Amino acid sequence: MKNIKNNIKDATIHDFLNPEFIYIPILDGYKISVKEKDHVLKEDVLMSKDGINIYSPISGTIVGKSDSLLLNNKKKDFLVIENDYKEEIKKPHGVIRYISDYDKDEMIKLINDYQASKVKLDTKAKRLIINGIDKDPYEKTRSFLINSSSDKILETVDALINVLDIKETIFAINNNDTNNVLNLSSHIGTYPNIRLKLMPDIYPIGYKTILLRNLLSKRQIDEGVIVLNVEDVYNIYTVLKRKKPILEKLVTISGKSIDNSMVVNVKIGTSMADLIKNACKVNNDKYYVIINGLISGMTLENLNTIITTDVRSIFLNPIDDQEEVPCINCGLCNLKCPMHLNPKYIKEHKNADTSKCIECGLCTYICPSKINFKPYVGGNHEE
Repeated sequence: MKNIKNNIKDATIHDFLNPEFIYIPILDGYKISVKEKDHVLKEDVLMSKDGINIYSPISGTIVGKSDSLLLNNKKKDFLVIENDYKEEIKKPHGVIRYISDYDKDEMIKLINDYQASKVKLDTKAKRLIINGIDKDPYEKTRSFLINSSSDKILETVDALINVLDIKETIFAINNNDTNNVLNLSSHIGTYPNIRLKLMPDIYPIGYKTILLRNLLSKRQIDEGVIVLNVEDVYNIYTVLKRKKPILEKLVTISGKSIDNSMVVNVKIGTSMADLIKNACKVNNDKYYVIINGLISGMTLENLNTIITTDVRSIFLNPIDDQEEVPCINCGLCNLKCPMHLNPKYIKEHKNADTSKCIECGLCTYICPSKINFKPYVGGNHEE
């Protein structure tokens, strides 16, 4: 594990909610509900599969399809919508006054229908863990979300406790996240069933496996536990309170090749290139792009990709000309691995067991020889 600092100073959430075009990936098996030149309203169903719908984040005109963008470095067909900037919807949604009034079946159905969270809510679990720690130390998405919406998050957690009959709830945040320590400490007294837990500022404490290890015993984990991050909780609030799909998300934008690191609220389906062009000032054209964590994330070929529900962060860093050199047998990768694996051994033995690897990327990050262990050690990917 390693203690690392981030460089985002401005606590303001910026908005980029008016892209000229939105790009929705056409996923395998999904039936498209619209055709070229159709006018769609915000929240209209664009495609569906087995009762799961994909909704339009904007109102506008279906331009057609495009195959010029990438999804996880792979070419994909996209449905293209031209924004009319009107944000028209068919009918405004009524707001539920108390989300704790839902019964268990109704709550779970809404969460599943609108895909508020990928976490399956175990109705037999007696413990609930809320993860308020950013997965990567250079991300600030979860921290900013708590800072801006702590009241909504706490209200939702309390409703989940009551409806799911949860016996113990822990809200974990970074002990160096000073604003949120004060923020939550001043409000959590209203919710006696939620216990605030301050965790050490050590990477990768934000990973589910590591967090659980530091919060609960093996027996307690085996008894059943639900782990939700604060983005899940906020999305659940949106779905339960307003009965509307998730069409926007927070994304951290940072790196040494931009002047103004920030957290941005952006429409799902926005082009990364459009986002960077309109939200940031690039100070070095020779950069590489990483998404979802500077330490553990995926390197993209370029910004010719889109914001999906899975994108947490975008980093633009200058290209490093330093090449990988032979291993010096320093043992750091083995010493620092939070799962007590030996990445050097795994790299050299193709049949080595990688099932315990959480893909935190720490071995690659700390390697003095610049060896990229990621292709060899990836095992248990965590959302």
